[in-house]
Amino acid sequence: MRAGDGSGGGAPRPRARTGVLVRPLPWLARYLHTYVSLLGFAALVFFSLTGLTLNHAGLLEGATAESELEGKLPNDWVQAGSPVDRLAVVEWLRRELGVKGHLAELEVLEGEVYLSFKGAGYSADVEVVRESGGVSGYEVRMGLIAFMNDLHKGRGTGSAWSWAIDASAVLLTLSGLTGIWLLWHVRRRRVRGLLVVIAGAAALALVVLIAE
Repeated sequence: MRAGDGSGGGAPRPRARTGVLVRPLPWLARYLHTYVSLLGFAALVFFSLTGLTLNHAGLLEGATAESELEGKLPNDWVQAGSPVDRLAVVEWLRRELGVKGHLAELEVLEGEVYLSFKGAGYSADVEVVRESGGVSGYEVRMGLIAFMNDLHKGRGTGSAWSWAIDASAVLLTLSGLTGIWLLWHVRRRRVRGLLVVIAGAAALALVVLIAE
């Protein structure tokens, strides 16, 4: 045995590291998939459950409460022949009559002012007589299921919830893509897993074709 030939006792020589740029990819795929999925978990559960309740809205709609709205505005806010103080009118309706939601429509006519408010699980329609300042209308407050269904559809919601829907869509898409990426690095399950993915996509496409 010659000294320094690397044979015999002692620690084995470390193997040369190859594929330095490729080897970290499975770890990166696992890391991204784990934390993107955790971040979007609440959105996944919410949109999955509300998709189910929305698909069976007739059975799970819940109670709906309707009520009349009555009051009297200061005349100078809506007086005929003068500009309507729109902001003051809307704030008064919210403060005095408890109107919610965002202002979906405001129409100023010669003898009256019409306002419509929309929100998730909520709607209110109000008429104001310009000559007297009299307010009349009605509001509808739907149940929790209808409220969540409207959130699912983004109906009657503001820009903040619209951004939340977009962010949820991005997170869930990334979760799926990183899952496929992670599967690709598992050689023993790669082919079987991809076949299952293709089968699921084909089944969905078939249902779409049948539904048409």
